Amino acid sequence: MKNTTGKKRLPIIVYELTLYFLILLSFSMKWCTDHFGNISMGEIIFTLNVPLKDAPDEYFLAYFVEAFLSSIAGYIAIRLLRIVLPKVIKKLPRFDIYLHFKLFKLRGRLHINNITHLFSKRRWILPTAWFVILIIITNINYQLFDYIKSSIQTSDFIENEFVDIEEIAVKFPEEKKNLICIYIESAETTFQDKENGGIFEESIIPEMTEIAKENISFSQSELLDGAAVAPGTGWTIAGLVAQTAGIPLKLYTKGDNRLGKFEFFLPGAVSIGEVLAEQGFHNFFMAGSKFTYGGRQEYFTQHGNYEIWDYLSAIEEGKIPEDYYVNWGFEDRKLYEYAKEKLLVLAKEEQPFNFSMLTVDTHANSGGNAICELCPDKFENLYAKAWSCASAQLADFIDWLQQQDFYDDTVIYISGDHSSMQGRFIEEYVYDKHNGSTERNVYNVFINSVVEPVETKNRKFTTLDFCPSILAALGVEIEGERIGLGTNLFSEEPTLPEKYGYEEMFEEMNKKSIFYNREILYP
Repeated sequence: MKNTTGKKRLPIIVYELTLYFLILLSFSMKWCTDHFGNISMGEIIFTLNVPLKDAPDEYFLAYFVEAFLSSIAGYIAIRLLRIVLPKVIKKLPRFDIYLHFKLFKLRGRLHINNITHLFSKRRWILPTAWFVILIIITNINYQLFDYIKSSIQTSDFIENEFVDIEEIAVKFPEEKKNLICIYIESAETTFQDKENGGIFEESIIPEMTEIAKENISFSQSELLDGAAVAPGTGWTIAGLVAQTAGIPLKLYTKGDNRLGKFEFFLPGAVSIGEVLAEQGFHNFFMAGSKFTYGGRQEYFTQHGNYEIWDYLSAIEEGKIPEDYYVNWGFEDRKLYEYAKEKLLVLAKEEQPFNFSMLTVDTHANSGGNAICELCPDKFENLYAKAWSCASAQLADFIDWLQQQDFYDDTVIYISGDHSSMQGRFIEEYVYDKHNGSTERNVYNVFINSVVEPVETKNRKFTTLDFCPSILAALGVEIEGERIGLGTNLFSEEPTLPEKYGYEEMFEEMNKKSIFYNREILYP
């Protein structure tokens, strides 16, 4: 006689695993929303395709507790409910619920005692319904259907509008100025007060607002309303690629060649770091985190031969103990002090320098880890408090730069890498959209620019446009005023959003580009 026990148990095992997977997926989605509010499917796919070993331990711990352990508890609770509920229902007196459908003139009868029978004999009804609901929620939060649709459709938009910097004339002035690029994690104009284009009654970044008002800051309105975030530019490495190469970061997997396994990172791209290196600039990038995360180190070393100084460098030089680790590495107050030291060294060199730095305290869900003794105690919300601290620290750093001998010979560019991902922080506030602008716009400032802009207000533009604009601020003449998909904002040349509108441009950028895959990602 054949033993059929194993065959009978297999469907049950598959069912239980499916049920647990759905519970885990539900808690994972909640964790993702809580910790990284407004992210795209593109970023999720990208993150899953790069090594995560250098991400902060807090994120792994939070996921373990909030998703993994919670899903186990949820599964146990459902199992207990399935054992207890039938016993409770059996003890209830039998009664009927009569359903009368006037529209179809139907009359039916449902015995409450048969509900458990329904789900025991038709056990796949629950997980199937659950899965459908998750798909709907995923589509609402992350535009899943649009992502799938755009992944299938192809567009020649990028091919038609892309300008290769190697195929145009780029002329530097005889006297080359230094360049300092300060990328403020998640800096957006939304954090200002309403009078200046934000959503708060009282700005949480007042010093940053004043810096923007006193210098050149491009805006989508009459107020300080910064750059839109185009598809493929909405997370740190993607934002840095956009602002230094004028292109989005689009992931297209080919076999097992995932980003992070590439021998070269975007081998077909050409960044302004490479252009500056050819002109004799010393490229240097400083960050308070492990720069290997997300492909940043590969990108900047391969595109401009940047000297990288990060969290690991601080340990090697004895700046911090080996076991020191706060948030993503070390706090911005230390980063600014180390930046001052390095800038004084670079300023003594005969060659011009291109110094870039990336802050980290205002990363999503930094929470109490970003709070230090420099933070003013004027906001209860920890994220708002971290921003008020970041604003004050940036102002102090700019004040220090203005006192240095190299200041007059240096162009300073300040921007956010992307808009904030802090879950539900912005959604807590009700605000009106500015006519003609996008909702969440990236902060930007140019200080000591060699040229004056034709117009800074009421522009339609994205962070892609900062790439040629940085070179223009250095006094570089750019043939056609365009690089990559970016347009020199100091010029009269219309940007792509001004030419096509945001909706059409973003829709086309979201689609698969054979040109991008062939010429930039896999040349």
